[in-house]
Parts: sequence; structure tokens; C-alpha cells
Amino acid sequence: MDGPPPLPLREQKMNSEDKSFLLPKGPSRLPVSGLRLKRPASDENEPPKVDRKRARGPLDPTKRGGPVTAAPSVPKPPPAAPGLRGHRQAGSRRTVAAAAPKPAAAPAAAGGGEKKRAPWDLKGQVSDLRAKVGTYKEKAQGLAGENEALRHQLSQLEGELKQATARNQQLEGRNSALALELQTCQAQATESLQRVEQLVKQEQQLQETVKSQSQAIRELETAGRKAREAKEDLAAQLEAREAELRLAQESLAQRAQENEALAARKAQLEQKLHESEMERRSLHNAVQELKGNIRVFCRVRPLLSSEKEAQKQGVSHLRFPPDDSKSLVLSKAEESHVGRERKEDIVYEFNFDQVFPPSSSQEEVFEEISLLVQSALDGYHVCIFAYGQTGSGKTYTMEGPDCQDPSTAGMIPRAVQQIFRKAREMEAKGWKYHFTANFLEIYNESLRDLLVLRPERGSELEIRRVSQCTEELHVPNLCYVPVASEQEVLKLLQRAKANRSVAKTNLNERSSRSHSLFQLRIEGHNTNRELHTSSVLSLVDLAGSERLDRSLSTGDRLKETQAINSSLSNLGLVITALSNKEAHVPYRNSKLTYLLQNSLGGNSKMLMFVNISPSEENFAESLNSLRFARKVSGCSIWRGGDVLSLGCLQNLLCGRGILTAAGWRRWRQQQLWEPVSGPQNLPGLALQVNECVIGTASNRK
Repeated sequence: MDGPPPLPLREQKMNSEDKSFLLPKGPSRLPVSGLRLKRPASDENEPPKVDRKRARGPLDPTKRGGPVTAAPSVPKPPPAAPGLRGHRQAGSRRTVAAAAPKPAAAPAAAGGGEKKRAPWDLKGQVSDLRAKVGTYKEKAQGLAGENEALRHQLSQLEGELKQATARNQQLEGRNSALALELQTCQAQATESLQRVEQLVKQEQQLQETVKSQSQAIRELETAGRKAREAKEDLAAQLEAREAELRLAQESLAQRAQENEALAARKAQLEQKLHESEMERRSLHNAVQELKGNIRVFCRVRPLLSSEKEAQKQGVSHLRFPPDDSKSLVLSKAEESHVGRERKEDIVYEFNFDQVFPPSSSQEEVFEEISLLVQSALDGYHVCIFAYGQTGSGKTYTMEGPDCQDPSTAGMIPRAVQQIFRKAREMEAKGWKYHFTANFLEIYNESLRDLLVLRPERGSELEIRRVSQCTEELHVPNLCYVPVASEQEVLKLLQRAKANRSVAKTNLNERSSRSHSLFQLRIEGHNTNRELHTSSVLSLVDLAGSERLDRSLSTGDRLKETQAINSSLSNLGLVITALSNKEAHVPYRNSKLTYLLQNSLGGNSKMLMFVNISPSEENFAESLNSLRFARKVSGCSIWRGGDVLSLGCLQNLLCGRGILTAAGWRRWRQQQLWEPVSGPQNLPGLALQVNECVIGTASNRK
């Protein structure tokens, strides 16, 4: 709504005060009603009664929305008030100013002191009345003019009243709108107050946040200062490290050159190492060949507790020369036909590659065959078997006792341990090995798998060739077990020992009635050099040889003894045929020789233990065993010819790179040479050459 803006509260308060000073103070010129004429003069001076009728609307000009127009002035009226409408105060009513005394009352009042005419003085009364009428006429004329002025003023006031009413309605509408606006403003004010309270709370929270953030900022500033200090320190360290890095890069470049040189040197050394390994293998094989591809060791077991009581003088029939570890002497007094003893004993002398007295330990025995076991890892077939009468210590030598004492372990577990230990060492030279083990027995010329507790029916074991284009043999249905450690092999040995066929005989409480054969196939690969080796290590515990007249075997035991003696005789025939280079070697005469065919001929190595009992009761059996061993020892698989001349030996050693020319001259200066006919002197010659080769190798280093 259009209109003047609401006045301030202070101005409204001032306008609400009493505005009686705006009313005219003189006598009113309005017509006097008849009641007022009848009212005594004394009543005119009384204060007018206050009109207690409430006005229809507020007379405050501020609430009407515009200024109040003053009424037109009459002749000699008092100054017009700013507004003729009264201002309604809180709890007050409009008041009407008291009318001023009429001018007509003045003559009456003035005549109050005159003498009252007599009733009969009509003329005087008429005169008085005429005077009054004149006075009243004058007064009426004045009142008429005044009335006309008042009418004019009234019309103006009515116009103003209409305007004021319209203005009042407008102001009332505006007031209603303002009231609504006021309510809205009050609601907004309330909402604003709530918002202010929230903002105050937020301000408090923000102040707390500001405090915490200020504290955090101070801490961050402190941390930043420390970080800058640390940065400066790190910058200094970085500069120092960069300097070190430059030095390191220079050193690295130098080291790279050195590494290239070392890599080249490493390649040369690896090549030399490979050549040395090949030379070692060739040297080792040459030494083994010089020692003989067929060697015989003799071992005499100690006396048993029961035998010590019977032989209180010890083993007097056996003598071991103190300065010769390769000789054994048997002696026995021969009785005459009349029962008289001769003065001199019959002496039997035997020479072998090595003789072990009863005091020899398992470790000492294995030390002599360890080089032969190494040949198996180098790629040569190796066969080691124990021969002798029952109870002479063959099983003890090959397998050891049942107790798990490492010091008494036999040749089989010791050989397995050496094989796996050397294989791990060869990994540094680029060699990888794979092993497969099997364990069987030959009982009455039948093959039995000792690694299977109960063989299935129809799984008979027979020896077959791998293919028509090779001489390699295998046994179908035999349990071949891949092994990766010596512990796995030892578990297999324990299983096989429990399954082997044993029985009580007249010569032994627990005699092995079968040949047990443990084979370890060795496959070696060197991927860097594209080299491959394949060999078989065969370790055989032969069944005990017995004479039928002493064993007194009957039934099954007799059949077992006959089969054992037959296979042992065939073994001797095969060795003799190989030594004589016969065109036909009777491998197939026995399952034992047929199965060992690849390990007996060619470039294979063979060693036989002949085990002797120290008991005098077994003198005849011991003598037969030693004679068989001497027969085997006299055989040699010498592929270079029966006669080894000086030139042949030089070509053998120097041509293969085993000896240098300086090493050959050194050996010739120390040794007088005579051509060697046959293999009987090869072991001693091999030892001499071996010592010379070792000295040459040390000089190279």
C-alpha cells in the first residue's frame, strides 16, 4: 500500500499526548441549542461534561496516513490548530472544549444591575425588547455570518473527513498488511533469533575449532619449521649422497668393467673347472683301470663269543704279514696216515688287492671302495658283491647289523650316502642327478621283489631287454622307486631286509638262502654342457656257499644249496670268460649273471669281497673261498691288450691328458720300467702313477 511511512515510536508518543491546546480558547460561534439558552448563566461557567462516547476511529494523524488540514478561520478567530480532530490516547475519550459565553449574555449580565421595569411599564418593556431585538438581530447577523463560515468550514471538514475516512481505510488496510507483515517479521525475527542462536553456537564451535586449528597451525608451523630444518639437513645429506653417488657411479662403472673381466674370468674358470672335472673323471677312471677292472678284497670277521671259547689260542691258523696289507697266510698241520703229525705245517699264501684283518672297521673297508663308488657317479657301471660261506660276515659287510649305529653301517648305506653327498656337491658344477632304486632277491633261480610285501598273481619277474637295439636289461613288474635322498633309500633297505628269505642251517642259525641285489640307477645331466651320464651301482649280497657234506641239507635246504652253488659256479665261469676274452660269455646260465650282464663286462668296474670265517672248523670252506677269489683276482678285463709296454702306457696317460710331459718325465726318473705282461702288477703300477699324477696336479695349482 502507498502512503507515508509509519512514524517512529517517539513521534507517535508525542502525538498521543494531550492536544487540547489545539482547540480554540474563545467562545464558540456555533448556534446555541435551546437547552443551552434555558440553562442558567451559572451553568455556562461550569466545565463541560466530558463526552464519554468512544470515537469511531483513531484521531492520530500519524495513523490516518496524512497531515490534518486546518479549518478556515472566521473573523478574529484564534489561530487554527494543526488538526481539529482529537487524538485518542490509550484508554481516553474525545473531549469537547467548553463553549465560550455568548455575547447576548453580556447585556443581560450588564443589566443585571439595572432596575427591573414595572409590569405596567410596557413602553419601557417594549423599548427594552426592541433594544434586545436589535441586539439579537446584530447577534443573529453575526451568528449567520459565523454560521455561514462554519458551514463552509463544515463542508471542508466533511471533505476532509471523507478523505480522512478513505485515508483511514487505506491506513487500516495498510495496518492489516503491516500486521501480517509484522507477524511475518516476528516469525522471521523468531526464526532469525533461532538462527542467531544457532549461529552463536556455530560461532562458539567455530571459535573452538579456530582455537584448535590455531593450535594445530602452531603445531604445523612448528612441524614445518622442523621439516624445513630437516629439509635443509636432508638437502645437505642429499648433496653429500649425490657426491657419494657420483663416486659410487664412477666406482660402479669401474666395477662393471671389473665384473666383465671377472665374468670372462669366471667363464674361463668354469671352463677350466669343467675341463678339470673331465680330467678328474678320466684320471680317476684310468687309475681304476690300472688298479684293475676286477678287484678282490678279502675280509676276515672277528671270532664270535662261542668260537672264542673253542679257540682259546685265537686265529693261529690265519696270519697277516705286518708290512703287507694285501697278503693272507693259512696254515694247517697235516696228519699222517698213521695218525702222526708232520713237523711242518701246510702253508697257503694268498695275495689280493686288499686284505682286512678282523680288527678292521666298516669305515676302513668302505674307504677302500669309495673311489669305486665315485666311478658310478661318473657314469660307469659298478658292481660290488660279497662272496663266502654262510656265517662269514657277508650280510654284515654289505648291509651292517640291525642296530642303527652309524659306525657299523654296511657298504650299501655308506655308498648311498656318498652318492647323494657328491651329487649335491656336483650341483655347483651344473650337474643334476636323478636316482631310481630297486631291491630284489634270487631264490632258487626265481626273482622276488623285496620292496613288495605280497606280490600279485601273474606278476612274475623275468629279465627282458629294453629294446632290440640295445643290450640294456630290465625287469618288468619290478618295483622301481625314484629316490631323492639317502633317508628314502635307507627306508627301502629296511623294508627289503624284512622280506628277505632266511633259514636255519647246520652251519648258521640265520642263513641267507638267496642272493640279494640292490641296484641304484644314476642319471646325470649337465644342461650347460649338454652332457649326459647313465650308470648302475649294483651291490650284491651273495648267498652262503656250503659243502653238502657239511651242511647236511635235505629237502628244501638241499635244493637251495644246490641252486646257490650252481649260480656261484656260473659267476666264476662268466668272469673267466670275460678275462679270456672269449667270444661267448655264459651270462644266461644263471639269473644272477644274466641280471648283472651290463655291470660285468665292457668298461664296468667289479669288486668282490671274499669273506672268511676265522673258525678252524671252517678251514676247508675258507680255503675253497680263497681259491675261488684268487681265480677271480687273476682275471682282468684289460681292453688295451695283455702286454702293457712303456709306449702304450705313455700313450694311455699323456694321450688322454692324464699326465703332462713333465709329470711323465718325473715318474720315469723315479721308476725303472719293465714291460708288464698281464694284469698281475697293474695294482702297484696304478698306485705309483696315481701318486705321480697327484703331485703333478698339485704343481699345477
